[in-house]
Amino acid sequence: MNPTVDRLIARARTRLAKTPLPRFFAWWGRELLACLPARWRVFLADRAETLLVGHEGGALVVWRDRGNEISEHGRIELDQPAEVQAAQFRQLRAAIDDANLRSVFCIDSQRVLARVLTLPSAATDNLSQVLTFEMDRQTPFKADQVYFDSRVISEDHASRTAQVELVLMPRARLDAELAALPAGIAPFDGVDAWRAAAGATRRHVNLLPSEKRTQRRNLRLPLNLGLAAAALLLLVLNMDESLANRAAAIDAMRIEVDDAAKQAKQVAALRKTLTESIVGANFLADRKRKGPTVVGLIDDITERLPLDAYLERLQIESKQVQIQGQATEAAKLIALLGASPCLGNPGFQGQVQPDPRTGKERFQINAELKECNPQPGAAATAAPDTAGQGSPDVAAKQAAQQDAATKGQPAGEAVRSNQASAPAKLAPAPRTAAAKTDKAAAPRQRERPPRKEP
Repeated sequence: MNPTVDRLIARARTRLAKTPLPRFFAWWGRELLACLPARWRVFLADRAETLLVGHEGGALVVWRDRGNEISEHGRIELDQPAEVQAAQFRQLRAAIDDANLRSVFCIDSQRVLARVLTLPSAATDNLSQVLTFEMDRQTPFKADQVYFDSRVISEDHASRTAQVELVLMPRARLDAELAALPAGIAPFDGVDAWRAAAGATRRHVNLLPSEKRTQRRNLRLPLNLGLAAAALLLLVLNMDESLANRAAAIDAMRIEVDDAAKQAKQVAALRKTLTESIVGANFLADRKRKGPTVVGLIDDITERLPLDAYLERLQIESKQVQIQGQATEAAKLIALLGASPCLGNPGFQGQVQPDPRTGKERFQINAELKECNPQPGAAATAAPDTAGQGSPDVAAKQAAQQDAATKGQPAGEAVRSNQASAPAKLAPAPRTAAAKTDKAAAPRQRERPPRKEP
């Protein structure tokens, strides 16, 4: 593989290892695996194995590395021909049913140089390049003289430092050992070193450069890429389907809203029509209820006018009332009609003219019609009588009170007696009113004094 790609992959793995994701997925996988039956756990267990090859005495020893367990798998004597050694190695390799079986050459721990370095945590992102620059400072060799590898032992987040184990071996010595092996055994997938005795534990480093490793086709990479592409495609399809469902739901909701809006408009139109119908039906009733009746208005005007006045015309049009007639003193009528609850702003129209035939003043009064409910008899008590001083009733009452005061008789009895003895000509004549024209009132019929002939 391209060294640049290897560096990028190594950098990505280093950054991923710093995150809590690997520990989370490892814990999650163990928990899920524990929920399965025993047979399934054995079948799904990690069965990846590695063949470890190393020198021990005059033989090549082959160990099987299965996870954390290392056991001896076989021995190949070095005094045999190379073809026999290669055949024995192939037999040992074929005994393990694993198509991706890897082989690693392990070197004695005494033949490598291992050091633990303290580096900044930021250096772990590009550890190989940092160690290349620090090789001549940390070891007696230069970077181009050795094969080296490293692994991060621990990190201190407080001080932002990392403990890094550096393992190296001179290139000439490693190349000589690899060249001495039979042709059927090499090449290897990597070169590691024992941590202590052979067959115990190894350091899990790879001193072999990438160009000298066994070129294998990574079958997991295309599978992983295919699965990632399928997952991405399914995600896109799911998102597109979600957007389509949301758009369909929005369209259906918009249709429902439009229908509801149409129904609301129809209801509003029906409500407006009903309101207008109710208003039209109640218009006349309201006008009749709020407006004064013509009979009540005529009665109120009749009660307020003095006895020496009579009407020739009463016209009611819209909100205006027009009164025409004759009176002895027409100027006093404005004050009398102004006290009426049914009339407002009374005033003369034109000039008051005397009538030579009757000796009275002819007037025309305009007033505004107000909403009222005149009570019968209210004007009699509220409006003053212009002829009060000359009225026979008033005079009789005053005389009765004076007689009662002098004779000691009750005032009420004196009034009744005076009224009984009063001549019939002093009693006021009954007053009536009628319309002269369409909306006009007829003048009141009363007893008039005899006309004097000149």
